[in-house]
Amino acid sequence: MDTPTTPPNSPDVEIGQRVQEALIVKRVTVKALAETLDMSYSTIRRTLEGERSFTISQLSHIADRLNIQPSSLLPDTMAAREAA
Repeated sequence: MDTPTTPPNSPDVEIGQRVQEALIVKRVTVKALAETLDMSYSTIRRTLEGERSFTISQLSHIADRLNIQPSSLLPDTMAAREAA
C-alpha cells in the first residue's frame, strides 16, 4: 500500500521551507524550535517537511522566537490575502 505524500507545491511544504530558512538565518536549531513549541523533535521535523500543518498559534510562537513577522512564514498568496 502506498503512503500518501504531500504535493511539493502544498502550502504546508512552502511554510515548512520558509520556517527552515528563517531558522538558518537566525541561527536557531530545529531542536531549540521544538522546545519553544513544546513538540517532539520528530514531530517538528515532519511539520517542517510539510507532512503536518503548523497551527496559527505555532506560527505566531515561531515568529516571536525568531523576531520576524508571522506573514513572512506564509506563502506569498496567503500573505497577500492577509494584507488585504
